[in-house]
Amino acid sequence: MTGLAFNPRRDDTDAGVPAARPRDLVDRPDMFGRWGKPMRAADGIDPTDARFIAANLQHWVANAVREEVLMQRSNLATILPTLQTTSPELTLERVSRLQHGDEPMRLDDLLIWARRFDSVRDILTSAFGDASRPAVNTTPPAEGGMGPIVSTGLARRRAEATQPD
Repeated sequence: MTGLAFNPRRDDTDAGVPAARPRDLVDRPDMFGRWGKPMRAADGIDPTDARFIAANLQHWVANAVREEVLMQRSNLATILPTLQTTSPELTLERVSRLQHGDEPMRLDDLLIWARRFDSVRDILTSAFGDASRPAVNTTPPAEGGMGPIVSTGLARRRAEATQPD
């Protein structure tokens, strides 16, 4: 891993390595959070780099949030006040930066979105490997397809309805 610096002290701001934006770690930064396919590592980024893996997870979550908001025929400005959060940092401007990969998501961001959207909870469950729930298929669909196989609540219900017993 190149450029990774361990900084155990929060007040030590001179870690020597500028923080990479999540979108800078993927091959299609313009599509960050805007399509349901996994991203590849950008040139010079090791695909096993934890920052890239976290950026890809953020991309999946951002895309799931985007799809869920669209399925509700709404927008982030309308959804944001309905979230059960006491975090003053979760502003529309910050959510926009998170959605576009300009700023890394934090654990509290993930928890807020997972509390609101089942698809985000499924992505996180799959990513962190909870064996008590079936994994979410996060492989890309056949060429020409868009989105993860099961990404939104509606798609998940349709998929469950067509599953043979």
